[in-house]
This record gives sequence, structure tokens and C-alpha cells, in this order.
Amino acid sequence: MSEQDTSNGGEARSVLDAGANELAKAINPLLSSPSAPLQSTALVDAYGPSLMPRATMHQGMAAGLAVLASTLVNAPVHWLASRLAPPETPIGWRLLARGGIAAAGYSLANISETDDEHTLVSSVRSIGDLTVAAAIGGMVYEATEEGRRRFPAKGPWRPLTIGAAGAGYALYRSAKSLKTRSTVIQRWTDDDKPANLAGTVGLGVTVSAVGLLLGKAFRASAKGTADFFGPDIPHQIIGRAVNAAAWGAGAAALYNTGVARIARANEKVEPGYDEPPTSENVSGGPASISPFEELGLQGRRYVTDVVTPELIEETLGEPAVAHPVRAYVGVNSEPVYPAGRSEMMCNEMERLGAFDRSHLLLFSPTGTGWVDQAVVSAAELFTRGDMATACVQYGRSPSFLAVQTVALGRSQFRLLMWSVRQRLAERPPEKRPKVFVFGESLGAWASSDIVMRTGIEGLDHYGIDRALWFGLPGLAKWSRTGMREGRGPNVPEGSVGAFDRPEQFAELTEEQREAMRAVILDHDNDPIALMSPRLAVKRPPWLKGDMRGRNVPEEMDWIPVLTLVQVVVDAMNAMRTVPGEFKSFGHDYRGDTAAFVHGAFGLPPVTPEQFAAVQKALVELEVARGERLKAAKAAGVGDATTEVQ
Repeated sequence: MSEQDTSNGGEARSVLDAGANELAKAINPLLSSPSAPLQSTALVDAYGPSLMPRATMHQGMAAGLAVLASTLVNAPVHWLASRLAPPETPIGWRLLARGGIAAAGYSLANISETDDEHTLVSSVRSIGDLTVAAAIGGMVYEATEEGRRRFPAKGPWRPLTIGAAGAGYALYRSAKSLKTRSTVIQRWTDDDKPANLAGTVGLGVTVSAVGLLLGKAFRASAKGTADFFGPDIPHQIIGRAVNAAAWGAGAAALYNTGVARIARANEKVEPGYDEPPTSENVSGGPASISPFEELGLQGRRYVTDVVTPELIEETLGEPAVAHPVRAYVGVNSEPVYPAGRSEMMCNEMERLGAFDRSHLLLFSPTGTGWVDQAVVSAAELFTRGDMATACVQYGRSPSFLAVQTVALGRSQFRLLMWSVRQRLAERPPEKRPKVFVFGESLGAWASSDIVMRTGIEGLDHYGIDRALWFGLPGLAKWSRTGMREGRGPNVPEGSVGAFDRPEQFAELTEEQREAMRAVILDHDNDPIALMSPRLAVKRPPWLKGDMRGRNVPEEMDWIPVLTLVQVVVDAMNAMRTVPGEFKSFGHDYRGDTAAFVHGAFGLPPVTPEQFAAVQKALVELEVARGERLKAAKAAGVGDATTEVQ
């Protein structure tokens, strides 16, 4: 063999060894980067138990977002450590720098904790916890990287074996956590497929890779824009501000385009819901001034499925008192001034005979304009038809994409309540109906905010007898200020109650139930009700000892930042319904609906047999509705789900 062949062979081996080392480094959870140890820990923790069951898509998103969150947490710690001890300094100094950062973080992490402390105090303590974790992870990286430099491998097998072992261990821990999750968390249905490890890892890698690439692109464009404006500090600041504005505008444009595309579903006309009703007591019918074609997808479902007097008599075994009234004004009924829809609704209610009923339910819908038909049907059955419900739509998009419409929903609902009060003031007291308020999810947020500053006095101001809210979001003001739990001067003791299940409400005395003006039903594992930015920095009460609810897994623990990521992902999957399978779980309140509608509003009494018959009727109505929607989907129109919020 010639000298040149020997040289070429050596170069090939060197290239192979270098490639093997890089591959081993990339897959090793300790060596790929200074943030790798923290990323690996976050990845494993993301597979742990949380509030909701997850399919592969949601679990993969949680894994990817957890990795991105850990990367963001590590970034400032690594930046500071690199300034204190640059990479070219001896390993001892680099470890000392990270050790000093860890010590500083430890001192912050040991700030004493109290239940009512300010969020700033919680944030400082959590920053300390995260700093310690990031600094120790960096020390592990520095030590292992130094060992690799001092004792280089002579071939590809050692680094590949070590890298594969590290990656294998991380996958093993993730698989173990995933198995625990599937064991301790109730599935939505028996045939609901749990997440699989391979799919979640693949999706998690994709989510984290896209996030990291976008971050690099943002930083690169920021540097380029800043350099274009000039080297001095003022011009650099202007350049970076312009870059941030450009990225923000681009993100907003993409978001608005996506939301507009999704909102087109509001215009669909489904088979079974394509003919205007013939009843003079519902919107879209002969007596209505709210055109059927302007009601939107959810409005057409709502007015078509009104409970009939025949069904009331069949269910309760006694004649109906009246035909229920269902009034709806769609978002497509564009007003020429802000109060237009609410005024139109009052005129609509007058024409449909809503004010002649003994009970009037003002309904605040969700983001799509969805109305919980189980709630409305239960109220119509319990009152023997002596019920009118009114709903004004304020958006076309699912609630998680329609948070920005809460202000409009709140404004419209306030105008509606005030207009109704003015109309009723013109009637003799004995001819005024009892007025109730109901809202679910985003609808609960919009309608509860109206009486935020005045509390129970606000209900009196608007002439509201009682309010019932399902799934009140944790971001709503009632939740953030403690009014949900009945705290504060605006909520006299006993006037507000928050419950997880009907049994808790039934345990109250009759006097206590009578005194309760606002009832809030929030399941103890509803992520929408529990979600709050404060989760990122402080352990919530519902993850403490005896305060855990019936559906919060004992294995779920609080981890700074990561718990918020977990709950946000759970909120995307908080409600998965099967027509007729009423559950009391997550954001699905159908299993509790009949009991709370009857009890919270103080509706006319029923026998146990009649109550059971109402529950049975609600299930049958939903199954029938589900069949119609399934037929609509088969025809290529609409959505087969009954609960599109």
C-alpha cells in the first residue's frame, strides 16, 4: 500500500470519527448544548400526568413547547456564565462561574412563601429555582464536554454508544411517564387512542426545531436591521424596534388570515338546519325580524332545536304552560351603531313574546356563537315551556381564537341587560319575568365581567335575579380577584358559590341555596378554569395536599413554567364530546347541567321521576342532533360535533 493510500485512509477515518462525534453529541441529552440537560429534564416532565388525556398531537406539542421553554430559561443563565467565564478560560473558572450563579439562584429560591404573597415575590423565587436548574445543567455540560476534549475517542463507537445510551435513557423515562399518564388519567372514550411515544417525539422535535429556527431567524433579522440603521446605540435600538414591529405585523397578518378562514364555518348551511322555522316563537320564523340567513351556523341550530310543547308533556307527564321562546341575533346582522344588535334583540323579544313568559334567560354565547342546548332545553323543560332565552352573537371563531372579542361580547351583553331592564320597567311588576344570566367558557367571562366592579349589587342594578356560569375562565376578572370564591366587599357572604359537582350544591340548606345569587360550576380539572399566568411562578392551591380535586392526579406536580405549558396544552383538549355521553369532566359540563340549571335558577319543582325524565330527554335530544350533524358532515357541510365552542 502506498504512502498516499495510507494518508487517504487516515483522512477518511478522521472524517468518520468527526462525523460520529458530532452525531453522538447531537443525540446525547448532556452534550448537544449547554441547555441540553435542562431540555432533557423538561422533555421527560412534559410526559408526566396533567389534567387532561392527550392524543399524540397534543402530547407532541407539550413536549416541543417544554423544550422551547427550557431553552428560553437557560439562555440568560448561559449568557451570564459566558460573560463571567468565556469558553476559552480554564474549566475550573467556568464551573466556578456557573456555581456562583447557582448559589445566587439558591438564595432567591429560598425566599419564604405565603399563600397570599404578591406575584412579584413568587416570580423572584421561581427565577431562583430555574436559575439553579439551568446553572447545574450548564455545569454538567461543561464537565462532560471537557472530559470529551481531554480524552478524545479513538474511534466512532465510544461516542456513539454513549450518545445512544443517553438518548435511550431519556426515551425510557419519557415512555415510563407516558405510561403513568395513560394509567392515572381518565380517557374521553373507551376507543380514544392514547398518545404513542414515537409520534409524540417526532412532533415534539418538529415543534421545538421550528421554534428554534424562528428564534434564530428573528435574531438574524434583528442584527441585520440594526446594522442597516447604523452602528450607534440609538440607531441600533430603532433598527431592532423596526424588526420587532415587522415580525409582529407578519404574525398578526397570519393569525388574522387563519382566524378568518376558520370563521367561514359560520356561513355554512347544514342539511336539517336549512329551512326557516315555522314557529312564531323563535328567531328566523314568521314573526321574527332576525333573518334566518343571518343567524349563522350556531344560531340556525339553536332556533331549529327548540323544545316543543308536545315533548314537554311527554317528558313531564303534564301539559306545557307555553311554547318556549328562542331569540337569536347573529353577528351577520351588522349594526350601523354599537348598540344596534342589542336593540334589535329587544325588538325581537317583543315580537316573539319573550317578555310574556315567566322566566327570561339572557345567554352569553361562546366565541363561535355556540349556545349550550342542554342548558336551554333543560330550562324549557323544567319551566314547562314558560321560558324565553335570548342570545346575541359577537364572534365567529372558536373561543381560544376569540379572546380579543371578549370586550365586544361584554359591551353587547351589558347593553342587552340594560335594554331588557328598561323594557320590563314599563310593565306592571306582576307581569315581569324573572331574569337570569347564563354564560359558559368565553361567554361566562364576557357576562361576569359586566358586574365585576359592583358584584351582587350589579345584578340588582341590571334587574338580574340569578346568574349561572359554567367553566368560568381563570383569566376572567372574577377568577383573578377571588370573587369566584366569594371574597371581597362586592360579594356578601353566601351570595356566590363555586362548585365542582351537583352533590356539593345539594349539601347546602334550602336557605343557603335561596340566598345564592351567582353560582359558578368549575370542574376541579378544567384547565380553562384553572389556567392563569401565575401558574408559571407559584404552586396553585389545587396542587396542594387535601385541596386536590377528584380528577386532579396525585402524580401531577408543580414545576415552574412547565406546569403552565401543561395546562395551556390541556386547555386545547379540554372538551371532547360524544353525543349522548354526558360527562362531568374537564370542560364538559353536560353531566351536571340539569341539576345546576334547576337548582341555581330556582325553577319550578319537579318529582324525582320528572327530573330523571328530563335528563333522559336531554340525552335523546343530543343524540338526535348528533345524527343530523353527522348526516350534514357526510354531505360535506358542517361539523359532526355538537359542541363547537
